[in-house]
Amino acid sequence: MLSTGVHDVPRAERLVYGRPAGDVLGEAIREAGWRKVFAITTRSVQASELMTTLGAAAGTALAGSYAGIAAHSPIESVLNAADAARSVDADVLLAVGGGSAIDAAKAVQMCLAQDLRTQDELLAHARRGAAGRSESAPHLRIVAVPTTLSAAEFTSIAGVTDVSRGVKHALESPYLVPQLVIMDPRATLYTPERLLLGTGIRAVDHCVEAICSISPTPFGNATAREGLSLLSRGLRALKADPDDLDARLNCQLGAWMAISGPASGVPMGASHAIGRVLGGAYGVPHGETSCVMLAGALTWNAPADDGAQARVIAAMGGGHSSAADAVRALVHELGLPTRLADVGVKLTQFDEIASKSLAMLRVPSTSGNRRPISSTDDVKEILELVA
Repeated sequence: MLSTGVHDVPRAERLVYGRPAGDVLGEAIREAGWRKVFAITTRSVQASELMTTLGAAAGTALAGSYAGIAAHSPIESVLNAADAARSVDADVLLAVGGGSAIDAAKAVQMCLAQDLRTQDELLAHARRGAAGRSESAPHLRIVAVPTTLSAAEFTSIAGVTDVSRGVKHALESPYLVPQLVIMDPRATLYTPERLLLGTGIRAVDHCVEAICSISPTPFGNATAREGLSLLSRGLRALKADPDDLDARLNCQLGAWMAISGPASGVPMGASHAIGRVLGGAYGVPHGETSCVMLAGALTWNAPADDGAQARVIAAMGGGHSSAADAVRALVHELGLPTRLADVGVKLTQFDEIASKSLAMLRVPSTSGNRRPISSTDDVKEILELVA
């Protein structure tokens, strides 16, 4: 019987890797003729030498910036950034930072394209999902300079958080993928080690859940295996020598390959679904949600494994009796948290986490868990494995 499937192709246009970000940005501005570049970033990145370099490269084309993006892209900061970009009539958005800054830039792009000006309008658009998205190319796109390994720059989804309710919402359009991604390992030198390594485990999570997904694809499997190999070696090398630019670039390339499956439609599983809740509702850093959840999800899914977990072990270099042990060992070697208690999550919060996670598991992008999850008790069993 012939296999069938769907592979979605993101609307990205170019990835440039290994070259200094300022050089690439300057060339892109001249080639495209952009006259009003608007930068979106965080306060810490804004104060770094990286932004000084990018600002010099943009020169007089830099029309403004917004540096108030916080973790998990709060909707209030997204709307403020959109107002600021609208006021200068920006013709391109420059997103500099990790997943929060890049997701915020995507949401700003949608706000400008759809003339969304309030939280209610933004959330209504998110609820409409695919039925409410425009398939026509917006008049402005995004140039992304990532400083972490979250790989948000390669996806067509932007996560934004309703802080008052502790809920993370997803905006989606094929054109939210940045037009140009500039992958410069030097740009990661300004990122705190724990944040960078944590987002590296997030990338590992992308690989593992793509391989173990209930709906894998040949493309997703191939990129995930190579990405997992690059990340396993690169993250260890980076931990051993933070000045190793080759290790940093290998991690960046691994993160790009890791996200290729999810970005093309491979649905993720329990680690991602629960992780979105831990991030949006409990403020756990994006990468660290994977540090604490992935091994537990693999353990819980092991009874339904079809051989995928053995492929995970092989891609990570072998030598472990289970995929969960391989992941747990890597997280431990990097000095990152492995338990929910390590990131401030309490047993008394498990009921609420389980309820919100069950809803998240019904979202298409996180509906690929190998073992069916039908109740909050199932979710709590996973949480208890990593309590």
